[in-house]
Amino acid sequence: MKKTAMLAGAMLAVGLLSAPAQAQTSVCDQATGWVSPNACSFIKRQVAFGKEAPDALSRVPLYLDIWDKDATLWEPAAAELPPTKGLAEIERAITGTLTLAPDFRFHGTRIGVDGPAVMFEAANEVTIKGHTISYPAVYRVLIADDGKVVQGRRYYDRYTWFTKLDPAVRNLFGAVADTGQAESGRRPAISPDALVARGQAWNRKDAAALLAPLTGAPLKGTGLEGRALRTAQGKLAYLNAFFAQVGELQLQPGQAVRAGDSTYVEWYGTVTPKHGQKMSFGIIERLDDRWGVTTDWQLSFDQLPLIADQAKINSLYGLLRP
Repeated sequence: MKKTAMLAGAMLAVGLLSAPAQAQTSVCDQATGWVSPNACSFIKRQVAFGKEAPDALSRVPLYLDIWDKDATLWEPAAAELPPTKGLAEIERAITGTLTLAPDFRFHGTRIGVDGPAVMFEAANEVTIKGHTISYPAVYRVLIADDGKVVQGRRYYDRYTWFTKLDPAVRNLFGAVADTGQAESGRRPAISPDALVARGQAWNRKDAAALLAPLTGAPLKGTGLEGRALRTAQGKLAYLNAFFAQVGELQLQPGQAVRAGDSTYVEWYGTVTPKHGQKMSFGIIERLDDRWGVTTDWQLSFDQLPLIADQAKINSLYGLLRP
């Protein structure tokens, strides 16, 4: 199980900005928020690693240069499994990734920086068993004064890796769609004080309380494959599909990042799905606002632990091997 968990840990794809730099423009200028020198150093290391190379394993040293020697790297797994920790484990993980998927590549779509916390939104792409798979991600990292990552958590949907390899792996949100009229009007941006109550609403599985402050804000999220839900009925159906798989949620506030017109909020803890095994779990909400009014809402999480226990996840990872 440990070996498989490390293989899972291998699939970190921190999003990088890969668009050609304009003359006299640093890649760090494309991030929002106050980008400190250490945050900029981190971004540049990521860019160096993100470029695909003819010899995939030549990228391993570049990847290790991103991390502090005692760093931890997390993705959802059985609650009793610890995160990947330390450079030796991280090296084994990334070596496994690039061996299985040498064309693994990514580019950043948005980067938000707030002090030592960085949120990367990324568009990732990899070829697995002849299938080209594209999927979005949010990578949340904390960096030290030297720009090295001390803690990394990733939020993306591993369902996308396995749907072509195992037909039994289904998208929980594939049938969710808008019905009725699109919402009209907007609500004021959610205040920091209101975020505490929002965390409680997640744990209560209170869809109405989660929706009320975001009237009129289109929702994009895991499993929607780029679609936006614009009606109250559609957004309610999405949350109900999520909560239908959940026996118990125990989430705590994680990192919050305010960058430009976006607020990123991390909810981190455990979920006990209907299949019965408690899993570590997390959600990233991105709330966009303009002139004090919420304009957009995005949810990023992994639906795989909601539909598969650790034994099933291990067997799915086995399908990635030649």
